[in-house]
Amino acid sequence: MKNPFRYTSLLALSLFIMLSLFSCKKSSDTSIPDEKVSIYLSDDPVMYSNVFVDIKYVEVKVQERFKTVEHVGDKDDDDDDHFDDDDNDSDDDNKSIDNYGKWDTLAIRSGVYDILKFRNGVDTLFGQGTVKGRVRKIRLTLGDRNSIVVSGTTYPLSLHSGINKYVYVKIHNRHHDVLGLNHYGYWLDFNLTNSIVEQSGRYFLKPEIKPFSNNHFGKVSGKVMPGEARATVKIYNSLLSGAAIPEKSGEYKIRGLAEGTYKITFKGSNGFMDTTINDIKVFKNKETKIPDIRLHR
Repeated sequence: MKNPFRYTSLLALSLFIMLSLFSCKKSSDTSIPDEKVSIYLSDDPVMYSNVFVDIKYVEVKVQERFKTVEHVGDKDDDDDDHFDDDDNDSDDDNKSIDNYGKWDTLAIRSGVYDILKFRNGVDTLFGQGTVKGRVRKIRLTLGDRNSIVVSGTTYPLSLHSGINKYVYVKIHNRHHDVLGLNHYGYWLDFNLTNSIVEQSGRYFLKPEIKPFSNNHFGKVSGKVMPGEARATVKIYNSLLSGAAIPEKSGEYKIRGLAEGTYKITFKGSNGFMDTTINDIKVFKNKETKIPDIRLHR
């Protein structure tokens, strides 16, 4: 296998998370009702054979500061969506509650996940639970059974120096979708390229995860041929990027892209030349179709 492709950023594994929330609206009732939470996995791809991540727990930090909770799309949403921006992640380690909220543990299918099984829009149900209030942060607790397979050889994937077992993701209003009545979804992008560090033949895990939603972010899809080219796909601009490893059929999809103008590069191997397309327009809540691409030697 050639050296791993290291340019993927914003999408395709993402460790994807969808939180289905049964939330409350403003009313004269000062109680906070239960909200159902569902978590899903997705993938941000890299050119390894397998990436196994040991996930022990998933918790959500619930904002209890306000007795009533609103979500994006509510006409009179006057909650401060950024009051907890200075809630430092390191202050949350080993804690269950602080001034910014309370941590609730979800029921999950804990275990070792081959993250690369979930790419090009494939998701899997990961865990569920109920909380009271608005979800403001997500905390994943990792185990030590992490590993990576490169060219048929399995290597340990230890946590990088200075990284502990906790992974945090802050959630704001733009990071959820309304999926139905009192039903909300949140997606997480696990950026494997930036999360895997190779040093002198050893591999380390330095998790980087970002949230996105379909309503406030866009996606691109298309097909690149021939399969012999074993192409990888990268979309990027001066601020953001995303990537995909196409299926055997050549089809690919990249999600979680902020609205804007991008370039997209199809990187060939086995002697096939790269191809770049400019001025790709991405719009939130829409899928941009890229014309079929055929690479040549």
